[in-house]
Amino acid sequence: MSEELFARLRRVEQQVRVFKELHQSELQIILDELTDIAKQVEAEKAVTTAAQTSDADPADPAAASPKRAKWLAEQAHKAAPKSRRELLFGERDTET
Repeated sequence: MSEELFARLRRVEQQVRVFKELHQSELQIILDELTDIAKQVEAEKAVTTAAQTSDADPADPAAASPKRAKWLAEQAHKAAPKSRRELLFGERDTET
């Protein structure tokens, strides 16, 4: 009986170790994604702030417009490297 109990305990121990490793890698993927999202939000905020604080050219009345700021943010987003989420699932509309 003790050999059978010992074998069961070893199997449970192996299962717990595998479970731990699986969730550890999943948590690292989640942390990486959160970091990517935070960087993207920070970059878009910086572009919007730069567009709003830049000296508007008096000859170009659209230089300080919200549409131009949005366009500049889109261009920066297109030029930025893609995250794993964007590579795997494609572009998604994040605006509401």
